[in-house]
Amino acid sequence: MKSHLAAFVLAYLKFFAKLQLRKKLFGQIIGITGSVGKSSTRNAIYTVLKQKYHVKASFKANSESGIPLDILGLSMHDYSTFDWLRVIVLAPLALLSNFKRYDYYIVEMGIDSPYPPKNMAYLLDIIQPDIGVFTSQGLNHAFAFDSLLAGQTFANETAKQEQLKKLISMEKGKLLTSLPTHGQAIFNSDDGHVKTMGQQSKAKQLTFGFNPNATINCQKHNLVWRNNQLTSTFSFRIAEEATMLTLSFSSQLLFAQYAYNLAPAILLARQAGIDVATIKKALEQELTLPASRASIFTGKNQSLIIDSSYNASGMLDMVQTLIDLQPKQGRKLALLGDMRELGESTQATHETLAKLILKSDIDHVFLVGQSMRQFVLPLLEKSTVAVQHFADAVMAGKGIAKELRKHDLILVKGSQNTIFLEDAVVELLANPTDRDKVCRQESAWQKRKRK
Repeated sequence: MKSHLAAFVLAYLKFFAKLQLRKKLFGQIIGITGSVGKSSTRNAIYTVLKQKYHVKASFKANSESGIPLDILGLSMHDYSTFDWLRVIVLAPLALLSNFKRYDYYIVEMGIDSPYPPKNMAYLLDIIQPDIGVFTSQGLNHAFAFDSLLAGQTFANETAKQEQLKKLISMEKGKLLTSLPTHGQAIFNSDDGHVKTMGQQSKAKQLTFGFNPNATINCQKHNLVWRNNQLTSTFSFRIAEEATMLTLSFSSQLLFAQYAYNLAPAILLARQAGIDVATIKKALEQELTLPASRASIFTGKNQSLIIDSSYNASGMLDMVQTLIDLQPKQGRKLALLGDMRELGESTQATHETLAKLILKSDIDHVFLVGQSMRQFVLPLLEKSTVAVQHFADAVMAGKGIAKELRKHDLILVKGSQNTIFLEDAVVELLANPTDRDKVCRQESAWQKRKRK
């Protein structure tokens, strides 16, 4: 009964969203997909395009229900039964009252499965972008694709993971292959799976990456840890113009992979006629990444927190970034939670993380979650790495807060489902008012976490 009701609500919202789109209120629609960095890419594109144009972005809406609601100009408050009834009543009214026009609509398109309603084909039945951006491909939500490999054998775990990435990229890549011939397919040329899908698009193909042949090429990335401050610098070259653009950030720790989020924004801004100086100023001064995506906070006892607790996407890259940070000013610490939704790749991915830590200069590792306890803890305990496992995020935060020293640098990263490492971040903050800048602190989320 519940599944039938959910299907009805989704069909209902889709119906009114498609009617709203028929009003042609959006000049161009930009769709963004990928395993890592969709929200950051959305924010970067929004930041640069709004300098010259009227732009709408699907903030906090990237799913089969969120996208149609956002098209209608509606949003959920607490996801209660009453809240769903509220948007059901408002949907037809929004169709009759919402006539705002925009030059661009930026929509984040996230998928969890190869099957409707959580696949790309379902989202494309709601909205058809003119421009598609594919950031990168990883193993996020791999558990939902494991069934597609049933009965197949592989030489090793790496081969299996590559096949999973291929299947996931094929589903996400439908965004690019569905684009009209007059559209633009903007994709990561460093990622083989993404590149394969991008090259199948009939739209104009534009690429980004560290590949020197990319339409926009990130030539250099530097991270500096000095005087208890972190600075990230990127140098981009726009091939068609032979133009260089250098960006510097200190409010967030932007590791090398953030080039895949910044580059599409620069490329689209130049395509839209926005000059390089305006792009630089906008990104350096106005870009705000979603909460707890590599945010930097002052921690207790004059420590520094890299809060990436929103999810576990890109954890291996983030840990490698912590390892690479030079010059070393104090201790390097890491609070890591389970990487969820990896399906049959769970053990191998966690063990890869453990092996990365074993070769590092990280001074102390703190773990939360069953997978961390089962697959990471045993490997680290056999080494000289200082390691502790906590039952939950709050206990971890309270325990670590007692051990923080001046100039300690702690990375916090993990999946959200039952892990919620943002609650540990709250315990570590030097300034309690910074709590409002940490993810999932709203009352609705607090209620869900208490359950």
